[in-house]
Amino acid sequence: MVLIYALFSSLWILFSDAAVGFMFNDRELITLVSTLKGWLFVAVTALMLYVLVRGLINEAVAYAELEQTARREKERTAGLLEAIVDSSSDAIFAKDRDGRYLMISREVCRLVRKEAEQIIGRDDSFIFPAEQAEIVRQNDLAAMNGGRVTTYEEIVTTVDGDRVFMATKGPLRDSDGQIIGVFGFSRDITERKQAEDALRRSEENFRLFFEKNSSVMLLINPVTGEIMDANGEAVRFYGYARDQLLKMAIGDINILSREQEALERQRAIRGERKVFLFQHRLASGEIRDVESYVTPIETGRIPLLLSIIHDITDRRQIERALSESEERLRLALGASNQGWFDIDLTRGKINVSADYVRLMGYDPAIFDTTIASWTRLVHPEDRAAFSAALAQCASDGVPHTIEYRCRTVSGEWIWIRSVGKTVEWESMGKAARIIGIHTDISEWKRMEEHVRQLAFYDALTGLPNRRLLHDRLIQAMVASKRSGRYCALMFIDLDNFKPLNDTHGHDAGDLLLVEVAARMRRCIREMDTVARFGGDEFVVMICELDPNDPEQVRAQALAVAEKIRLSLAQPYRISLRRDEGEPLSVVHHCSASIGVTLFVNHEIDAGEIFKRADAAMYQAKEAGRNTIRFWS
Repeated sequence: MVLIYALFSSLWILFSDAAVGFMFNDRELITLVSTLKGWLFVAVTALMLYVLVRGLINEAVAYAELEQTARREKERTAGLLEAIVDSSSDAIFAKDRDGRYLMISREVCRLVRKEAEQIIGRDDSFIFPAEQAEIVRQNDLAAMNGGRVTTYEEIVTTVDGDRVFMATKGPLRDSDGQIIGVFGFSRDITERKQAEDALRRSEENFRLFFEKNSSVMLLINPVTGEIMDANGEAVRFYGYARDQLLKMAIGDINILSREQEALERQRAIRGERKVFLFQHRLASGEIRDVESYVTPIETGRIPLLLSIIHDITDRRQIERALSESEERLRLALGASNQGWFDIDLTRGKINVSADYVRLMGYDPAIFDTTIASWTRLVHPEDRAAFSAALAQCASDGVPHTIEYRCRTVSGEWIWIRSVGKTVEWESMGKAARIIGIHTDISEWKRMEEHVRQLAFYDALTGLPNRRLLHDRLIQAMVASKRSGRYCALMFIDLDNFKPLNDTHGHDAGDLLLVEVAARMRRCIREMDTVARFGGDEFVVMICELDPNDPEQVRAQALAVAEKIRLSLAQPYRISLRRDEGEPLSVVHHCSASIGVTLFVNHEIDAGEIFKRADAAMYQAKEAGRNTIRFWS
């Protein structure tokens, strides 16, 4: 533009002066015209300069506004990114190639109880023990040298004790793609690892119970009927090699039609029946009558049906051949841990085999043999069902089976299964006589309860575990929707628990957790639930709160939470037994941080309720511990 201006000016001066000299001869007139020509040149030049400068100014202003807008957007994006990072429950960080922190999230500061200004520019040896810091550093180097995102498990000491983290790390690159450090985020998976360990121990216990049991046991897929596992006794009983048995379905053994066998499986899944009478075909082709006790179980992978099978072929043959004294004799001789009974309905008398009376601890010579006396031995909760089964058996002549509890001479309750059938009728068609067998099934009931305890209760404290707590929460939500009443869920985490474990060992910690469970039970009603969530975390669910006044509901929940807080804050006196010397008595002070959330009418799902209570508990932790916070 400068060159164009110089060329234009030169041409203007050269040609304009020549034109004026050519057009005018009068010197004064030439001077006047030249002056006007100069002013015209100045005016045109000034106008051109004005337009040029004005354009440049507008362009500069537009560029400045664009740059300011970009800067504001960059600041907003950076602020949003910082808010996201600080709001995350994961620990997020970035380090340079020497392991010095460039950026950290708020969760990192909370975990190590240091301010960001203290950590930025320092490496992991500043916040972790040397051995832990070295492991973290090696993982950082592996992520940088590998050039890709990789996940590691790292155990580090935090404000919450030694915790297990799943750390995902990757190389941090500059604008040219050069690796300048490492970035990553770490998620606390301690509870998940503990749950996995507990599940593994539970499955190991079940496996020992399953493999070493003297009864025939099968694990069956409830949907397909496939045999998923079989114990050694099942292999011996059926006569198949174990790998061959595991390629079969229960329908290959049960002589029922496939449709009927599938229907019976569905009845077992729904809990409509637990005891089934089947006929099973052995590898030799022999058909055996079996009594199968079936219960659904959770194995950690898929739900299965546990089938405990007893060969009752001999017993069934005796039952089919039963008549009068000969039938009683065969039944007494052929049955193990069983006894016969013979009821005379006309006289209200009952005869029971002497061996069975002795099993219950009574003297056969003086045993009261009336129906009324036998009924009095039945557990009060089972008497109505017992009497109803007896009446039904007398009315239709069909064999009937009932399970009930019966009191021994020592006051102990044992489980009895009675199978009876009417064998004699009066002339008017009225039942006159029922005969049958008693079987002591107490051991089976204990095994069934053991399986249920493994599935739904914490082995240390006897409290409901997560699975049972979740089921009860769903029930409470359904009840709340029906009644409109509020419920409260409290997430409770013990403060100062780890020092007891560190000083006196896990046995001391276990004794304290048992005492904590007992104290919390005393703080709630029978209808409410206290469960162990894992480690030193517990959950309390309070039901049937006020339906109309949210403030009153909050006050009721606060009262219960405060009662629990005060109870847990009382000193714990723990007596430890040592291999040598006198028992050691330890006094430990341990408070609790409690997070509370209220819910009603199925407004949110179960997972969100747990999250809210957990978030409130962390607020209580951050507020100084030994306190209560409501989710809001």
